[in-house]
Amino acid sequence: MEFYLPVKHWHMAFAYLSATLFMLRLALDVAGKPGWRNSKWRRLPHINDTLLLTMAFTLLAIGPWQPFAHQWLGFKILLLIGYILFGIMALKPTLSAVVRSVTAILALLQLAGIFYLATFKPILFS
Repeated sequence: MEFYLPVKHWHMAFAYLSATLFMLRLALDVAGKPGWRNSKWRRLPHINDTLLLTMAFTLLAIGPWQPFAHQWLGFKILLLIGYILFGIMALKPTLSAVVRSVTAILALLQLAGIFYLATFKPILFS
């Protein structure tokens, strides 16, 4: 358990960076500057998300949380899957602007849900 807090803080930092990078890519697309897709920085979100998931799995291994015993964590994982799917669609340049806008909003709503659950850890069903 001595590593729990440092790993948790790294996980949180990678989560904030992941959200920031996603919103930055959305903003660049909306501004009509898709050049980020060809820059050397385009791999940074993938590297960050790999580190984020590594920290998440590490927290599950060393921490007291269990996805099926703690409902908030199970829902957080479901929201994460939705966020990834809608985020991919929101950044896909071959889709229409309307579809990309709707999926971007859905991805951001799920991201907000993830941060809410991680922060407050509510008891969802008693």
